[in-house]
Amino acid sequence: MDVPEAAATTGARTDRDALLRRLTAALRADERIRAAWLTGSLGRGAGDRYSDVDVLVAVAGADRPALLDDWSRLAGSVAPIVHTQRLGSTVVNHITAGWLRFDVSFVDPDELSERSADGLLALFDPDGLAARLAGPASRTGPAASAVDRLTREFLRILGLLPVVLGRDEYVVGASGAGLARTLLIQLMVEEVAAPDPGGALHLRSLLAPERMAQLAALPPIAATRESVLAAHLACAGLFLPLARALAERSGASWPAEMVAALREHLDRELGVALPD
Repeated sequence: MDVPEAAATTGARTDRDALLRRLTAALRADERIRAAWLTGSLGRGAGDRYSDVDVLVAVAGADRPALLDDWSRLAGSVAPIVHTQRLGSTVVNHITAGWLRFDVSFVDPDELSERSADGLLALFDPDGLAARLAGPASRTGPAASAVDRLTREFLRILGLLPVVLGRDEYVVGASGAGLARTLLIQLMVEEVAAPDPGGALHLRSLLAPERMAQLAALPPIAATRESVLAAHLACAGLFLPLARALAERSGASWPAEMVAALREHLDRELGVALPD
């Protein structure tokens, strides 16, 4: 079986292509698997030499438990596996002895109408199940639920500053600053409102250069009082204006009472003014 042309990338792809061929052959040989598609960056034709292999397989719900019971044997026939992680009954992550990564997701054929055809590249589909897939996905703006969730979690994290600083827990505070930065990145990704933003390791191709420059300019995080405080406030200076703008765009309710309470809390406990 040839690797689909859209999945091919330049440079150091031979081992991954061989893995994909072996995986496709193993999936095709199992009669419980009705179809398989390449997804992720390779399925979108946007892969590079660092991309992992993501595959979606169609298997009837009644057949899935037995298939998962057999899965270690099937995956082991593709390559020596050094790590496997099963996420419920829908996804299995793998790392091979050559440190190639491949993930397999399972979907019932009856659920294909709920999935977009975007970014799916057929590996085999003898029954034409792709016809059941929905049309191209589209997003007109950020999701209100995501904006609300990210905003409230960011405010909650900032509200813990007096606790970690009051207890001199600077290592914990450094972890909190990293989490605040992660929430900021997730909010910036939500601003893009891409139907399929890809994984966390595709950030540079997703965010505008201005946003990447803002993230790069954030102060480094160290386990000191000064660094923990500066890192949180720098993230807040970017997060809060963007969150308010996205709340207006998406129709999310702005947690004004929570923001006001946080301002008073930080001023009272730390003498710190929360950025507007």
